[in-house]
Amino acid sequence: MSLAELVGKTVRKAVLAYSLYNRRKKARFILGFMAAQGAGDVLLVGATGDEHGDDPNLANSGVIERCIAEHYPVKIGINIERAATTYPFMLADARALPFVDDCVDFALANAIIEHVGQEIDQRRMVEEMTRVARTWIITTPNKWFPVESHTSTLFLHWIPAWRKRHQKEFTRLLSRREFRALLPRTAKVSGRLLSPTFTARYAR
Repeated sequence: MSLAELVGKTVRKAVLAYSLYNRRKKARFILGFMAAQGAGDVLLVGATGDEHGDDPNLANSGVIERCIAEHYPVKIGINIERAATTYPFMLADARALPFVDDCVDFALANAIIEHVGQEIDQRRMVEEMTRVARTWIITTPNKWFPVESHTSTLFLHWIPAWRKRHQKEFTRLLSRREFRALLPRTAKVSGRLLSPTFTARYAR
């Protein structure tokens, strides 16, 4: 193994370890918010299963969703691709949720909003979550954090041409200002300029 390969492997291992730490920290924050709001049943927007195989970039996927499912009843999970889940699941688009108003007490979209499309699509997803849930949390990676969480790369996601080539991993990464602009006025956002993740929470 060359020095470059060794460095690359070491960096990737460190990124994945930090990713797991960050997701567990987010899970604790989300559970605390749900408890404070007296949350009941749950909608998981962008639900994933465990069928990621040996892909190291997906090794930590579903950590937060599984943690919530251990503590609260999940009414349903949705995604545009099939997923093997331990709770009810259906194919659906986050921009047009096939549910009546106020159908669940709490909805979570963990690192989903950067995948749904451009600004108009992201805004529609937020509107749909606000329509169907009394409370919600939406998280997204910080565009200005040095590590890009989907590809475990350093700094490259700051280059527009690189981002365009990698739109299969994400469609629109968000800064704090861009994220805030998508949300209801009363929503609160956690995360600073260089935080790895932004977390928005909303209660009607």
